[in-house]
Amino acid sequence: MAAARLTALRRRLRTTSLPELFVLLLAALPRLWRLEYHSIWFDEAVSLDWARLGPAHIWPGTFQLLRDKHPPAYYLALHYWQTFLSWFGVAERDAALRIFGVLIGILLVWGVLRLVTRLSGRATALLAGAFTALAPVLVWYSQELRMFLPAAAAIVWAAFFLVAARDHFSPQPASLGRSSTASRTLCWFGLAAALVFALYSYLYAAFFLPGLGLTVFLLARRLNTFNRRYILEAVAAFAFVILLFLPLARSAWTVNSASSTPGAPFADFLPNLWRQLHIFTVWYSGWPSSVRTAAILFFALLVLAGLVLPGDRDRDTRPFLWLWVGAPLLIGSALLATNAAIFREDRYFLFLAPFVLWAAGRGVSALGRWQPSVGALSGLAALVLLAASLPVLWTPPLFRENWRAAADYISAYQRHSPHTLSAALVHPYFLFPALDWYLRQQPETAEMPVYGNFKGPLNSEQDDTIIADHLQELAAASGADTLWLVQSHLAGVDDQRLVQSWLDGRFPLVTVQYPAGVEMRGYAVRYRYKTLPALSETAVLPQVQFFPGVELAACENITPVVAARDVLYHPPSGWVHLRLWLRTFEEVSEAPPLYALVQSDDGQIWGRSLEHAGDVLSVFPPTMWQPNEFVRVELDVNLNPAASPGAYSVKVEAEGEPGIPCGSVQLE
Repeated sequence: MAAARLTALRRRLRTTSLPELFVLLLAALPRLWRLEYHSIWFDEAVSLDWARLGPAHIWPGTFQLLRDKHPPAYYLALHYWQTFLSWFGVAERDAALRIFGVLIGILLVWGVLRLVTRLSGRATALLAGAFTALAPVLVWYSQELRMFLPAAAAIVWAAFFLVAARDHFSPQPASLGRSSTASRTLCWFGLAAALVFALYSYLYAAFFLPGLGLTVFLLARRLNTFNRRYILEAVAAFAFVILLFLPLARSAWTVNSASSTPGAPFADFLPNLWRQLHIFTVWYSGWPSSVRTAAILFFALLVLAGLVLPGDRDRDTRPFLWLWVGAPLLIGSALLATNAAIFREDRYFLFLAPFVLWAAGRGVSALGRWQPSVGALSGLAALVLLAASLPVLWTPPLFRENWRAAADYISAYQRHSPHTLSAALVHPYFLFPALDWYLRQQPETAEMPVYGNFKGPLNSEQDDTIIADHLQELAAASGADTLWLVQSHLAGVDDQRLVQSWLDGRFPLVTVQYPAGVEMRGYAVRYRYKTLPALSETAVLPQVQFFPGVELAACENITPVVAARDVLYHPPSGWVHLRLWLRTFEEVSEAPPLYALVQSDDGQIWGRSLEHAGDVLSVFPPTMWQPNEFVRVELDVNLNPAASPGAYSVKVEAEGEPGIPCGSVQLE
């Protein structure tokens, strides 16, 4: 009875699309998971910066590959997606924007299902689709606003349309009808559109063309004869694509020849193959090296089995996989002679991942034909390994440049600073779109001046000319009390940190923050005031003697709610940021050290202020203060990450003097 029911269930599954729908659901779930966890980083901000310009600027600005190394098609698609989102008022929401990549990622899995079903059968297609759905690198790039995954999806669909066009030929030429001709026409149109989009989105897609072109002769063979009409139509379609691609290819060759560093052809060929397999499978798993190596070796055996072991006589797809995986790798390895960086980034050959995972799925099927239990266990193990590699994608170690955190800190600082103005200098200049994207979304910083002055590379000879001129003009023009220097990617632009050194030598330091991949330094351009400015609503006004000759007029907690354990700005500890307003009422001959504490109700200390070299107290000590002027002093209190959530008191002390309450802080 049980066996009969199982047989009936198998027959029902064969006649429905439920397994394919399950694989697509499997693709959707991780791609939709925590879409806003990672900040939009610099490369994504560049995509958005181009997309907002519109077609009239995108095409001429990117086609020559001079202002951007990537061609215009993806930027145009993102522009229209953002335009669509603007109808619903969510064009600046990270999650809404990234749904574009999620949809393309699901489309990629669907393309794998359809392509592999035609060439390798349904069982292998479901395996390949499931592997593609769970591959961490494909999930990651589905959530990123860049062209690498869209190009990969377009390549998969181009291969599908090439195969589908062949299937619309009848074995008997005389039996060809209008319906099959129309279907083939749609397939050729789909092939051309997919290839043009891939090529005009990502230049490395061109590496796939030779292998795909040679596939025509494999597909044309049917019943031991060649379908010449199929070959002619395919050649015409490829010729049309190449004709459209030639102007872009010429620009790419010119730019690559002028800017690339030559290397050795086929250098590190085997290590590159191993690295690509690592990228396409368990990628950033976070596992011990031995476990990771064993997992990669397991997938290597599956891929090798898929490329070598024979399959069904009528479904031997080994030649296709050898062409589609091998040709791009060989071409890329040969072109190392002109560009040593061809394999530098994990994403460069992302378009091969679906085909490598298809080979792994075919390997599982081949093992299953030899020994069903071995095939089932190997397929299950592969799925478990891929799924187990996914959680690390949404953890702090994989933060890139956290521009959202940088903007959030500046916004929070400004929110609790109604009396002061802030400006930001993004260094180098090309990082401007990344920080600006988030600053413009928050009311406190929507109108804040943001500058990007230095293109680099900078050297010490420019210190008193270009650097000084720019920064003096910026400080005067912004009229800001606080200037934020936000830095990243300094290598080769400002290796000696000359911009930072110039500011360090002229303005006191307010704070230093370290969002992932970014360094923020706040400078007090103005820190002396004739009168006490308007303070935030949460300000405390002790107005008592701090130490002889100096009064603590007010104190403000810029971070009233903060996590004791921090993962964004300076792991593992959270920082409480205090602003003190001090006034001299008589001449100060000697100033004791000042510090701030965070305490629990029982008096136990859970945080103490840090010493920042170059802060206001060291640059402008109390012995230099004029009577009755107010001086702004800011402190960072480093918390004990073991502090329990709850309310804690904050107090400031001058050494040898009693402490003064300075409000409270809520630890999360």
